Amino acid sequence: MNQFLNIRMMLFVATGSLFLATSCASTAITSGWQSKFTTCPTSAELGKFSPWDKLEIRVYGQPEMSGVYEVSPKGTISIPTLGEIGVEGMRCDELEGVLTAKLQEAYLRDPSVVCINKEVSKTAVTVDGQVQKPGIVDFRPGLMLTDVIAQSGGPTARASTSAVLIVRKHGNQSESVSVPYQDILMGKAPNICLHPADLVYVPQSVF
Repeated sequence: MNQFLNIRMMLFVATGSLFLATSCASTAITSGWQSKFTTCPTSAELGKFSPWDKLEIRVYGQPEMSGVYEVSPKGTISIPTLGEIGVEGMRCDELEGVLTAKLQEAYLRDPSVVCINKEVSKTAVTVDGQVQKPGIVDFRPGLMLTDVIAQSGGPTARASTSAVLIVRKHGNQSESVSVPYQDILMGKAPNICLHPADLVYVPQSVF
């Protein structure tokens, strides 16, 4: 929940002026919005570890190895018994395989390893504004705009659904785009595939 509150604050700071403009003119769709959503992420591109990322490792029956690890500036983590392991550029499923193999080589016959990526910005989409259940939606390849709004309980009675805002990060920059949600919902415009760390905001109607 604290992670959601932090992301919500970032959303308000990054796009406050755009929210105000949208409240006054709910049909102000961003010109050329379709060209900004032409690529969809694949599973191979998602959740890769970088320095300072946090991940949780659980090794069944090995509490001394289980815990939350931070990736060092060198792109490594240090696990008791196994030592320093390079994880930069890996996904959790890849790291699970590496750790399982190393534990088998060491002493465990049938190790059970679980890796959890703790970085919300790489594993989730945030939905805020006039939806029934604002919060975080777990990301999966193929996640669409209509999916996350539906998983958030749908728009409230006070929502303006003609235009919905999507805030997407590009490195250290973010871009806010207003898209015609009602047209998408009715099949008059193409749906949008979302990326990890996207922020979706459903504004309030002025009427």
